[in-house]
Amino acid sequence: MAMINIYDSANQLEQDLRNTPEYKDLKVAYEAVKADESAYQQFKEFQKAQIDFQGKQVQGNVEESDLNNIKALGEQVEKIEVIMNLMNKERTLAQLIDEINQIMFKPVSELYQS
Repeated sequence: MAMINIYDSANQLEQDLRNTPEYKDLKVAYEAVKADESAYQQFKEFQKAQIDFQGKQVQGNVEESDLNNIKALGEQVEKIEVIMNLMNKERTLAQLIDEINQIMFKPVSELYQS
């Protein structure tokens, strides 16, 4: 029996993921956001704010102004259809990846349940 290289499997999974409808839809949605200069700028601003906010959460340094800022930015991007479409496509792909993670970690889950 041939030895299975888990890294080869992971690389094949990466290629397979790129060929899923979920990934292709996300890519199209992202290109649509990039094509709209104003939407793209707001999207990038929102992304940066999210990263900053998450960093503060990890450090335990979240202030009310940070919360209000991220909420306000979120409300702004919710009004932009191309960004909302992108976020919906991202959620769909994230759901697929979550399902794949559950499959990959099944041996560990089973080990701890026995």
